[in-house]
Amino acid sequence: MNKVERVKAVLRGETPDKVPAGFWFHYPSTYTVEETVKGHLDLFRHTDMDIMKVMQDFMYPIHTKIENASDWYKIRFDGPDSPEFKKQAEIIRRILDGVNGEALVVQTMFGPFKAASFAFGDDLLMAHSKENPKAVADGVKTIAEVQQEWANAYLDLGLDGIYFSAQFGEVGRFTDEEWAMLVEPSDRMVLDVAKNREDKYNILHICGEPEYDFKVHLERFRDYPGDIVNWSVKDTGVSLSEGQKLYRRPILGGLNNKGNILSGTDEAIRAEVEEAIRGFGSTSMMIGADCTIQGQGISLDRIKTAVEAAHNFQL
Repeated sequence: MNKVERVKAVLRGETPDKVPAGFWFHYPSTYTVEETVKGHLDLFRHTDMDIMKVMQDFMYPIHTKIENASDWYKIRFDGPDSPEFKKQAEIIRRILDGVNGEALVVQTMFGPFKAASFAFGDDLLMAHSKENPKAVADGVKTIAEVQQEWANAYLDLGLDGIYFSAQFGEVGRFTDEEWAMLVEPSDRMVLDVAKNREDKYNILHICGEPEYDFKVHLERFRDYPGDIVNWSVKDTGVSLSEGQKLYRRPILGGLNNKGNILSGTDEAIRAEVEEAIRGFGSTSMMIGADCTIQGQGISLDRIKTAVEAAHNFQL
């Protein structure tokens, strides 16, 4: 199998010839198009990983000034004609050219609620969500509508899917009822874009925030569209096998994103990869990390070691 065939086999819930692997990390927001493209392609080529995730390291162009909760009804968000989108589109085109069809390429998108948090701050967003949830829901819906335009435009460039970061499901943040009203509808609007297009995929990443100790109600995302699911095992305490029983679809993960992949020895990385595969099995699995690799000392060589360990595991 080649990389595309290998990953698509996993997405279908089948056993590939080798366990595929994919890892990623953020790049400085000050990077030029050329620097960003080089960073992505260096990672892909050096490590021989099986999938390319294009990072989002910029702020969405949301311009509204929010002072009162009622201001959420006035949200303005620039569409694919914005400079921000055009720059990212150029990055995507060059990465697609560099990958040259060897692997699936997906674009990172943060959920609408996280986009609102980036734009206006978590404290203000949470305060207004409690004070006037209808206004916030309306504003976040507007963000989701424009994100749908972005997602469609991304896929029109030739991308294979969306890597969707689903957030705001932390324990202690919203009640089930609040979350179902405020967060879930707008998330689904964006996820439905790839879901409703032929041969396009959603990678569902479930993420938490440090203010809530990264503890997430994983069950809230049980029925979200997603061809493969990723979450933080170390932070939630939910193993890959337990999560697979919850989501009943392929799983991405296995490594602590702040552990051996960041600072461990080659032997420790191989052992962690092998333990993850033995514990879960080689069907419906792609090796990755709990989240984006974070911290000082990110090494392409360590990532390469993890990818090689996945590829060399005896199925």
